[in-house]
Amino acid sequence: MEHRTNAAEQGRAVARNILAATPVPFTPVPYIWSDQYDLKIQIHGTPRGCDRMTVVDGSLAERKFVALYGAHGVVRAAVGVGSPRALRAARAHLSTPTPWETVTGQGVPA
Repeated sequence: MEHRTNAAEQGRAVARNILAATPVPFTPVPYIWSDQYDLKIQIHGTPRGCDRMTVVDGSLAERKFVALYGAHGVVRAAVGVGSPRALRAARAHLSTPTPWETVTGQGVPA
């Protein structure tokens, strides 16, 4: 994904790997955003192919929320509408695989 955040993260990863005894692969969390009329829509991760979604902050009715998307028992994406701060907090669940139940308190359907 080409985005300015990806470019900044690449720079930090290069610096970290230059200084590290053992380099770490660069594995960015995809990020996109779009302003649609009065709504700012932001997506971290990849919601495509997910089999569950839950709103963890705000509400759909107010058109201001953060929703997590999951597949195979892990959080795969966070989508925010008008909630940039809450979405930044949710992004942390995407850097390393986070179990769905840990974040949402909901069990994974069998």
